[in-house]
Amino acid sequence: MTRVRLRDVALRAGVTVGAASLALNEKPGVSTETRERVRDAAREMGYAPHQGARSLSKGRTGLWGALFDADADAWQPWLSGAMAHALAYGARLMVQRMPARERKSETFRQIVAEARLDGLLVLDPEGDDTPLKPLWDAKVPTVVAGRRSRWFDCAEIHDRLALEQLLGRLSLDGKRPVALVASREQVQREDPRIQSWHDHCAGIHDESPLVAVPDDSPDAGIWATGQLAKISPQVGAALCLSGDRTAWGMLREARLRQISVPGDLAIAGWGDLEPSSWVDPELTTLHLPWEDLGTRTAWLLQNRLASPNGPKVHRTLDARLVSRRSA
Repeated sequence: MTRVRLRDVALRAGVTVGAASLALNEKPGVSTETRERVRDAAREMGYAPHQGARSLSKGRTGLWGALFDADADAWQPWLSGAMAHALAYGARLMVQRMPARERKSETFRQIVAEARLDGLLVLDPEGDDTPLKPLWDAKVPTVVAGRRSRWFDCAEIHDRLALEQLLGRLSLDGKRPVALVASREQVQREDPRIQSWHDHCAGIHDESPLVAVPDDSPDAGIWATGQLAKISPQVGAALCLSGDRTAWGMLREARLRQISVPGDLAIAGWGDLEPSSWVDPELTTLHLPWEDLGTRTAWLLQNRLASPNGPKVHRTLDARLVSRRSA
């Protein structure tokens, strides 16, 4: 079917293309009678303005940037949510992984100088605003996801309440020690969730060990189970802050060692990856709403483009405890 163009509507209404544009865009310069005649013609012909032309008429390209510095478990669902909202709004996304920290500022300077973007979505949970200064100086509409921002609109996930709920469940409200299995990277950067675990265990049991693993993998979980058996054989629960994959390995190794889960050892993960509802027993874990965060991030950019001078906005989403049979 041939696309109905503005000149076709103008011809049907008996006016110039310029007059038709003024009438359809609610701008002065045409009479009320002409405006109604053009609207009727557009409605009868099924005319819809071309999104690209509309964007250019507003000084926009309809193109948003989406940059991320996070692992795949976070950025893939985040991007899915952001893309769905952007497409519904009529925008397209230019997607790029951010480089190493020392090159981030240069990347954003290049974007300011070369890219024709209406705005940027930045997923950067472990970062800070310093590399984003070129965007701030150039007044590029930007939304930061995964953490607070001093300068830009931002959206983040709060997990403290859900973590407290999970620790209470694992410790039976303070009746047994809870081991923490964390990645070496989390330990090195002094992840605040490790401090939350320390605070929860303080004064309850002194035998709540921390086991550092190289990564989030089933092999790491197998190794961590062996370490716990050596250093704290009486521990009754383990939280795999490193991630669900580590917990899968612990479940497997517990079965091989004939350790009853959750009878002898309650195990919980972090992230609520899809296979966590398939393992045996099904894994108790924390669900992090990355896809919803992507949707919210894109909505904030849409809102910022509509209200460039509005106050800075900070939005939060809550993590959720997913209780299953492993704890």
